[in-house]
Amino acid sequence: MYIKKMMEDWKNELYEEFDLQPAIDEIGTRKLLDMFLDNIGNTESYVRENVLEAIGMLICGMSVLSPDDYLHALSTSLSETHLFNGIGGAENDAAFCRAFSSFIVAQVIHVDGRQCFLSHAQYLEVLDKATEYMILEKDRRGFIYGGKGIVHAIPHGTSMLMTLIEHPKFPKEYTIRVLDSIKCNIVGKGRFAADDWADRSLAETIAVLLNKGISEDIIKEWIETLLPPIDAGIGKYTDEHYPYIQMGSDIEHFLMYVYFDLKKKSIFDGLGEWIFEYFAKLWKKVYLHIP
Repeated sequence: MYIKKMMEDWKNELYEEFDLQPAIDEIGTRKLLDMFLDNIGNTESYVRENVLEAIGMLICGMSVLSPDDYLHALSTSLSETHLFNGIGGAENDAAFCRAFSSFIVAQVIHVDGRQCFLSHAQYLEVLDKATEYMILEKDRRGFIYGGKGIVHAIPHGTSMLMTLIEHPKFPKEYTIRVLDSIKCNIVGKGRFAADDWADRSLAETIAVLLNKGISEDIIKEWIETLLPPIDAGIGKYTDEHYPYIQMGSDIEHFLMYVYFDLKKKSIFDGLGEWIFEYFAKLWKKVYLHIP
């Protein structure tokens, strides 16, 4: 059978091109879509990466899916068996399913930006679930040795979030909720920085929001809320003080990426200069308790 051989071959090699027509001829488009969705969290790295590329071709590169197929892929990817599979628990293999399901959501949302098969209410439901996911996801792992490969749950989820922001239906009134879902991954428990430069993806959401017309003042006000107020009575280098040092370091790391992302893109110079000046202010907040 063609599909059986295809899946066996995918264990040993990464493919850049796929001929999915024989697979469609063998079992039909919907069954092939379901097979890919069932394997989106496959713990064999090559299989998972090939499935991701192939399902991306099925969703974005071929004109074979109906609006109902897209809705089916979206519903499955956002479900308890995929994007919320084991969410918030201990680090385990369920994270692969969550992390790579977020890519499917992003792909469907990207297509909807052109085809508009989602109602406004359906789009908002996806946006709500995406921000909820970013708040709840606790897995910060990068590459897993032994053939399992990349997790990158937060960066992959961030790609989903950015696609939703770029969508024509994105409402500006959701800005603070989006920003707060990012905040959870900067000052929440567990270091913001992930492996393999993946942390910069979170920072890139700021430029996406700005390009959407969100005010620089809103971003500045939000940045100043990242570090919670420090009790003036807390002594330096104490157990009570250290968490603020850690948060300050993570905030600075995040802002460095925002600053250089804006510089690289030559956009919003005013905000970039404000961030540059804020570094000293942040240090004073942490070490000198100066508001």
